[in-house]
Amino acid sequence: MKIRIKSTDIHGQYYEKDFELKKKSDYGDKKEYHYEDEYGKCKIFKFNDTIEIYRYGQINSKQIFKTGEKTSFTYFTKEFKGKYEIFTNIIVTEDEKIYLEYDIINGNEILNKIKLEVTELI
Repeated sequence: MKIRIKSTDIHGQYYEKDFELKKKSDYGDKKEYHYEDEYGKCKIFKFNDTIEIYRYGQINSKQIFKTGEKTSFTYFTKEFKGKYEIFTNIIVTEDEKIYLEYDIINGNEILNKIKLEVTELI
C-alpha cells in the first residue's frame, strides 16, 4: 500500500510524491502511517480531532495539528535548530484522506502558510 503526500505553500513551493507504507495500523479512533522519505523515517498519527506528524533522520521534526489552536513545532537538522508554533486553520479527515491548512509562526510573524494532503492509494 502507498500514500501520496502533496503540499503547497505561499512561497510557490509544490511537492507531490508517493511513498510505500512500511506499516499501517488502524485502532478505531487512531490510525498510524509509517513510511520513509528522502529525509528520514516518518510517522503520521490520525486521531478524531488531531493529526501528529513526526520525522527522524537528516531532518527531525514534530508537528501537532488541532483546528483553531496553536501548537508547538520543532525542526532540527545538524546545522539548524528551530522551535516554532503552528496554527491549524483546517483539518478535514476522511477514511483515506487527511487535508490540513496551517500557518507556521515565529513570534508574531507568519513564516509560511501550507496546504497538506495525505491520501491512501490502494
